[in-house]
Amino acid sequence: MRKTIYLFTIITALTLIACGGDEPVDTSEQKKEVSLKGLEEFDLKEYGFNIVIMVPKADMNGVAEVELTERGTLEIVIGLDYGLEIMFGGGDLELLKTDLKEHLFYTSEILKEEENALIYTQDIPDSGVKTQCHFMYKAVVGSETYEVRDIATREYGSGMIEKMLESAKTIKALVSSEVVV
Repeated sequence: MRKTIYLFTIITALTLIACGGDEPVDTSEQKKEVSLKGLEEFDLKEYGFNIVIMVPKADMNGVAEVELTERGTLEIVIGLDYGLEIMFGGGDLELLKTDLKEHLFYTSEILKEEENALIYTQDIPDSGVKTQCHFMYKAVVGSETYEVRDIATREYGSGMIEKMLESAKTIKALVSSEVVV
């Protein structure tokens, strides 16, 4: 009986050692890679923004339609399901939350709140108007702050809002390939 327990203990110990049980596995890079699947880098320098953002691949979703509006915002539209609005600004999430609470016509619900992001719904009770889902993201790149939102005049499902928010989170400084001599 003792030999059986001794043999079982040795096999268990060897199995744990072989599996590397005490060594943590970092999957953050793997998760990042999966969430960026289907996206490609899009340079916004041509439109006066020294940033790049990951957007849905053109070969799968269509070419990005980009417009610099009279309001000073940059709208990026790809197909019917993707539309971002980027502008220079404070990205004041607390102000947005106050506006949502005190709005005269809409009732709002915050679905997801992060340090620099907010996903929320807006609804006009008893109006027959479909509940709309929106997001706002505050991107700080160097000394600049950008406010990124879905295009409010379009309708997006909550799943697409999540994907656009993930895209917004990829904003980073444009790294110039030109070397000044």
